[in-house]
Amino acid sequence: MLSFLSQPYPARDLRYSRAILQALLSGSLIAFILVVFQPFGSYNWQHPYKNYLLAGYGLVAVVGNLTDFVVTQKLFKAYFAEGNWQVWKEIVRNMAGFVLAGFLCVVYGNLAIFMPFSAAQVGYMITVCFMVGALPATVLVLLNYAYLTRKYSQSVTAAAVQPMPDVVQDGMLELVAENGKDKLTIPAGELLYLSASDNYCTVVYTEATSVRKALLRSSLSRLESQISEQHVVRCHRSYLANLNRVASVSGNAQGYKLHFDVPSEPVPVSRAYNSVVKEHMLVC
Repeated sequence: MLSFLSQPYPARDLRYSRAILQALLSGSLIAFILVVFQPFGSYNWQHPYKNYLLAGYGLVAVVGNLTDFVVTQKLFKAYFAEGNWQVWKEIVRNMAGFVLAGFLCVVYGNLAIFMPFSAAQVGYMITVCFMVGALPATVLVLLNYAYLTRKYSQSVTAAAVQPMPDVVQDGMLELVAENGKDKLTIPAGELLYLSASDNYCTVVYTEATSVRKALLRSSLSRLESQISEQHVVRCHRSYLANLNRVASVSGNAQGYKLHFDVPSEPVPVSRAYNSVVKEHMLVC
């Protein structure tokens, strides 16, 4: 069981627009349930603005979701990076979300002058949040893990990776940094991948039988625009990979990983770019 909990799990990777949309949808659903079904004794609660006050908990859910987004993906991005994320961390993260939700509910109730702010009330609301969401949230994490593992963990060997035969990479590739002076010129076929970190990109390539790395101050998108080879594609928001150098593909719940024909670090394929990669190779 402990080994299962330590298995890789996909971290949430949202843009601001999608995070806001997800928060609004979640808040709308909670407001609808509370107003229409009025659970937890709220049916017997009398107040001239009851429906408006109950719907306000939807706004609490929006604030909680956006707080989670900012904390986990902006303030502590390195800690919540997908490479470090595991099943147990996702479960604990959900539990922490219920604690935050309970606290925010009491803050809201106190501001709306219908709920006292006390440790007992906070404890009660946290308990309610756990009763409502803890089991479904944990089950969803486990089901999602099982689904993604089955989807991505199929054995993929070198025979299953079929680069397009009509592509010849014998030209030279010139990558120019933002200052216009620093350059890297290599045979296009020697490129393995590019990875982005902050304002820099690492170019990984081969020279004879050795793997080399070069650092250029540039965004990944800027360097991508300088590459015309069709088999050098974006496979992750932080990676470009030369699919002609991919020897095999492996996978776990976090998605596919590309393994090259020389010893080097594997490159992740984010779920958003699965179709792009599959256009250039057969993954079975």
